[in-house]
Order: sequence, then C-alpha cells, then structure tokens
Amino acid sequence: MVVSVKMSSKNQIVVPKAAREALGLVPGDRLAVSVDGETVTMEKLPPDEEDRLRGLLRDVVDGGDLWPELEEA
Repeated sequence: MVVSVKMSSKNQIVVPKAAREALGLVPGDRLAVSVDGETVTMEKLPPDEEDRLRGLLRDVVDGGDLWPELEEA
C-alpha cells in the first residue's frame, strides 16, 4: 500500500485510515520510525508495559475499581 501524506506546518503527518486499519492501530499505540536514506518506514511496537501499568494506576488514583467482578461474588 502506498499513500501520499502532507507534513503540516508543525512537522506532523496523519497516518492514513487504511494504514491504521491494516496495522490495527488505536490511539496510544507506539510506532517505531526507521530512516534509510530517503526511505522512512514505520512499524507498530508491542504495548509498553510501563504505559499499561500507568493506565492501571490512573484507574486507582481516579477512584476506578480494578476488579469489580470480585465485589459481585
């Protein structure tokens, strides 16, 4: 798949919908960017355990319940 993107004045690009769907990208996912000459490649990285744990702690700090099913038992 080859698609054209345009860099914004803030040096940002948008990953096209077709590419996001092909990679299964969702907000918060990380990409590895490699440069070889004038070729840039991106690949989806596995979930970062630190980010996952930070998300769990956010639920605790925000008063969220990590295991609501335990209360139902």
